[in-house]
Amino acid sequence: MYNVICSSCFVSNLFRGVITCIAYFLFTDIPKKRSVSTCCLINFHSLTMPEVSGDLGKLSLEEIYTSDKDGSDESGDGSESNPFKTILHAMRHAGKEPFPVIYVDAKEEGKKYEPAAKSQLKKIQKIWVRESYKGADKAKREEDDAIKRAKNLEDAKKIQITEDSSLPKAKLIKITNGKDNRNVRVKINGWVHRLRRQGKSLMFITLRDGTGFLQCVLNDLLCQTYDALVLSTESAVTLYGILTEVPKGKTAPGGHELQVDFWQVIGLAPPGGADNILNEEAHPDVQLDNRHIMIRGEN
Repeated sequence: MYNVICSSCFVSNLFRGVITCIAYFLFTDIPKKRSVSTCCLINFHSLTMPEVSGDLGKLSLEEIYTSDKDGSDESGDGSESNPFKTILHAMRHAGKEPFPVIYVDAKEEGKKYEPAAKSQLKKIQKIWVRESYKGADKAKREEDDAIKRAKNLEDAKKIQITEDSSLPKAKLIKITNGKDNRNVRVKINGWVHRLRRQGKSLMFITLRDGTGFLQCVLNDLLCQTYDALVLSTESAVTLYGILTEVPKGKTAPGGHELQVDFWQVIGLAPPGGADNILNEEAHPDVQLDNRHIMIRGEN
């Protein structure tokens, strides 16, 4: 079997081989009966063969096998012994055109596989092209969203809020004592149990402190700070504001809500908060491993 390489590569490798073997002959102790030509052959072979083998590996054609009867898109690898189920998945596996030869179940008795018909490939290729465009558009949107979010976070760092010194001093209370402190400016420590954002200028926090739950409303700049944008459930916060009775027809824990005028983050929870760990579809093993969170409420 002969290996084919381009003339420039051959001359370059030949030159390097000759120079190497001459140096080897002049500066090392070798048996006199070993000829220069033998040294050249040894060194030339060692220099060229790995490169030729690598080139041949790149030139080898790949074949992908599919079988509607025996294949699997989930566990298959496209080999003859472990084929994919569909041609579409074979194209996804190839990733780009031109596709390698794709084999399907043979219709002729005695044969297991045969190359897929051109008409069949053309029809499925249209679906693959549409999927590729959608995938590219989705990746572009995600990239644009990531850039936009990074910019928003940088802009949010410039927004600073301070407690209004003209307001009455806030009274530190527990949520369970809220009814006795309506229409009073209060200060409450707790954890973000639920979080809901509505646009850029409105945010609702359900606060939990171990004695109960409290609905809190944040407006305008209070929702636009860096802390507000990265806030997640189970973060520890301190909220300041006036407790007011909810309007008729509306409901909230305790029948009142906190109109927040200032707030601080005591400690941020990991991104995604508890919902990233526990949700309605969480496996029982996950719930058991995180039972210290499960007992806190509504998960």
